[in-house]
Amino acid sequence: MNLTTSQLTKLAIGLGICYAGYKFASNSAVKAMALGCAGVIIGRQVPYLSDALA
Repeated sequence: MNLTTSQLTKLAIGLGICYAGYKFASNSAVKAMALGCAGVIIGRQVPYLSDALA
């Protein structure tokens, strides 16, 4: 898996937003949503999972 600088930047921004949602939310449903979104973002980068998520 080779990521370009622009792809890595997009990945970092998405994960940063998910982290901020998890860190600063007091509602547990929002925290679960942030973890779920982060899992999908990471899963889209894994070669054998990206086909299943498409």
